[in-house]
Amino acid sequence: MKITRVAASLIVATSLFSPTSSSFAQSDSRTVTVFAASSLTKVFTTLGSNFQAAHPGITVRFSFASSTTLATQIDAGAPADIFASADTSSMSAVAAQIPHPVDYLVNQVVVAVPKGSKIRKVADLNGGAKWLQCAHSVPCGIAADSALKSEGTVTSSPVSLESSDASAAAKLLAGSVDAAIVYKTDVIANLGKLIAIPFASAVAASTQYQLGISHQSVLSKSHWAQTFYLYLKGHDAKKLLAASGFTISQ
Repeated sequence: MKITRVAASLIVATSLFSPTSSSFAQSDSRTVTVFAASSLTKVFTTLGSNFQAAHPGITVRFSFASSTTLATQIDAGAPADIFASADTSSMSAVAAQIPHPVDYLVNQVVVAVPKGSKIRKVADLNGGAKWLQCAHSVPCGIAADSALKSEGTVTSSPVSLESSDASAAAKLLAGSVDAAIVYKTDVIANLGKLIAIPFASAVAASTQYQLGISHQSVLSKSHWAQTFYLYLKGHDAKKLLAASGFTISQ
């Protein structure tokens, strides 16, 4: 059966709007979209800037928030080439979109206080101190709950539950509270202003970060998404992450 010239033209026109051609167009994208835990804001922003400087014309676009919030957005259809989660639960929630994550980093929560504070140990959160932590449903809050339970010395309650470690650290830096349970990396990022008081059990206070690239980015052979993903796992990125206080998992 012969295909007429008109029919052939229709086939070509239809293919221009097919999912396959759409994927091909995406593979040519020069913008990489990264969803990342708020605790990675400073170091990932630096890594993104370094990558863009080495690859003119490429844009790395970040969305920083609680991993729980980001997972909800991804599950609802928000386009993300790469997801860096501060816990395994949030990554598991988007297994359909990001099916093969890897263990990436480990972070720990600590009691952060301003320099010169009279709070010297975890138990000092009792006795009238105003302190806060992250909400029980987000990674930094889950780690805080675990650390406090393991410590067993704190009988007082936080004055508020924050949506992210960034929010908790900001309120502490603003002088709204006497102490905050945040990540040690938040303290390292503000060494001239904050001091970290560690919990007795580093294991109980720890959270496992994971990194993954989206199934769509792999399927469409998105060159720059895959290149930046490999960069985040490379030597230069690991060096900066370690200097920021993260423990490298791989």
